[in-house]
Amino acid sequence: MLRLAILAYPGAMQSAVLGLQDVLGFAAQACGAVLEVDVLTDFSARHAAYDAVILPPSSDEVRVDAVPDLPGFLKERHAAGSVICSACTGLTFVCAAGLTGGRAVTSHWGLEQRLKAAYPEVDLDTGQLLIEYTDLITAGGLMAWVDLALALIERFLGYSVAADTARHFIVEFRRRDQRRFRRFLPDLRHGDKAVLKAQHFLESGFADAVTVEDMAVASGLPGRSFLRRFKAGSGLTPKAYLQELRIERARDLLIETEKGVAEICYAVGYNDPPSFVRLFTRLSGLTPGAFRVQYRHKEPDVAS
Repeated sequence: MLRLAILAYPGAMQSAVLGLQDVLGFAAQACGAVLEVDVLTDFSARHAAYDAVILPPSSDEVRVDAVPDLPGFLKERHAAGSVICSACTGLTFVCAAGLTGGRAVTSHWGLEQRLKAAYPEVDLDTGQLLIEYTDLITAGGLMAWVDLALALIERFLGYSVAADTARHFIVEFRRRDQRRFRRFLPDLRHGDKAVLKAQHFLESGFADAVTVEDMAVASGLPGRSFLRRFKAGSGLTPKAYLQELRIERARDLLIETEKGVAEICYAVGYNDPPSFVRLFTRLSGLTPGAFRVQYRHKEPDVAS
């Protein structure tokens, strides 16, 4: 069963709250998935485990002090393995919870100065419509909740279900295309909190010179226990997991930027471009150059 929570904080757009329920509900019904969506207004109470929690936009300015329990709720859910999602103003609460981890995030361009003043440490890229990580998805403008919903549908129910949903509602599915037929979306709901700490550590620090010992320290486990439990929880060895994470980010950079292959190699944590090319080719089935040529400009036609 897929379980999601929509956080109807004070001022959240009801059209987005209801629209998310409609779009997600249609997708689940279309593929026969069991979906439970909770609309939450009380963030001090204990809640069930969720695969994802969603912060819809607000048409007004949001104030964190008006919902003091919400940042703590987000931290708790994130620590339990939920994917944290925001659209537009919802990013304010993500920043207040300290969940960006130094990574680029997006929101409405009109909020840029306000968010940068309140959270100067946050890397805000309002030129992007959607920025997706394993544990965090942020979307731009007031109507970007639609793109966020499609990203969640693709992640949990598959590309074809997301494309069919976009077709049914006659909305564009440009950002979420099938250009990466092999994606790395590791499980965060395995229930091992120590392993999850290591996964979150890698999400924000994958480009650094990370060692297995660093991962073990982040998890709070001794070395041998860490190796055993990380493999059991994630399905991969720590080294293989880090490789997959770095190559996934390299795929993003090849599609979304003009950076050269060597520059991308260094950006994702490798120092040897030829070795990086070999690893990328092994994990993706194409060289970085061929990957960029083949997938960068392909857009699915949802109108046909």
